[in-house]
Amino acid sequence: MLRDVAIIGGGITGLWLLNLLRDRGYEAVLVEKDGFGSGQTLASQGIIHGGVKYTLSTVTTPASETIAAMPKRWRDCLAGQGDIDLQGVRVLSDNFYLFTDHRRSSKITAFFGSKALRGKVEAVSGTAIPLAFSAPEFAGGLYQLEDLVLDTTSLLSHLVAQYWDSIYDREVELGIKNGKLVGLHFVDGGSLHAATYILAAGKDNGELARQLDIPVVMQLRPLHQVIVKGRDLPHIFAHAVTMDSGSKPGLTITTHQVGDGRNAWYLGGDLAERGVTRSPEAQVRAAKQMLATLLPWIPLDDCEFSTWRIDRAEAAQAAGQRPDSPFARKVGNVILCWPTKMTLVPLLGDMVLQHFGEPLDYDPPEASCLIEITQPEFGTPPWAR
Repeated sequence: MLRDVAIIGGGITGLWLLNLLRDRGYEAVLVEKDGFGSGQTLASQGIIHGGVKYTLSTVTTPASETIAAMPKRWRDCLAGQGDIDLQGVRVLSDNFYLFTDHRRSSKITAFFGSKALRGKVEAVSGTAIPLAFSAPEFAGGLYQLEDLVLDTTSLLSHLVAQYWDSIYDREVELGIKNGKLVGLHFVDGGSLHAATYILAAGKDNGELARQLDIPVVMQLRPLHQVIVKGRDLPHIFAHAVTMDSGSKPGLTITTHQVGDGRNAWYLGGDLAERGVTRSPEAQVRAAKQMLATLLPWIPLDDCEFSTWRIDRAEAAQAAGQRPDSPFARKVGNVILCWPTKMTLVPLLGDMVLQHFGEPLDYDPPEASCLIEITQPEFGTPPWAR
């Protein structure tokens, strides 16, 4: 069956683009061979942020400027007034915080009070302080950001439900003829054909681009996250800024429900970046030491610690640096894309839609088969494994 668009990849990128294109009248389908979000999406912390964490050197950067408008765009979607209707998606926290140890408070306080960040950051004091930071031992500064945190499973479930009849649970092989992608062949029989193909498969995009001889290089930036599970862990959604972490958060904490009565802290930030060369045991020791320094009033003796490794896939940059924006490039009838971060997916959607202003160049295949719709399962977040 001939489609306008066929999307490979069932993470946040592929499902967002499926909804975006179908809402605008395109006949689009999606193929996912594993569980929804089983790559990077469910391993993310679900933070929709506006780039303040990129300004901790007390200067704005291209990354912070690119990302600044994202929280409002997502909030508009959650209210049913944005690019995609996300009404009903579970919000884990409508607020996100940044806290400092006492050694960084004065410099950060001055910058956060500057005109550049006015309206994006507010100092928190008195009765507005969340319970987790109300202990007398806390002597640093606390700030509320405009960021929010989404339940990624809820987000994916919502996007799947909108167009469940356009999603295939199949492993595909690329049908290439004269250097051009002419179809997706299912390994268990049948095929799909489209005018335009979108590669939204995260890490797998590297191999797909190689097969199609697309001149785009992928880079992987690894993380070594830490998971802390405990019955008495308070809800914390915050970046920690320390003298040791320099211009980035030393620790980023989000809280998730495990399902057995316990909460799970999912720890990222500089801890996860620096920890890629550490063994799981060494990474757990580093996390315990950091938590004991930053949050000494919270008992962790009965908590269970584990780690999770994940690679961030994106278009290669000089010296392996983090890209400042999403990536979308059209080569022939193929669009290759990476969002860089989940918060930037709406911006990636803008970039992809620009390519659909062009005429769709398509040579019909000799034959096409209608494939029975079956759907993948959902992936499992690291803290629920």
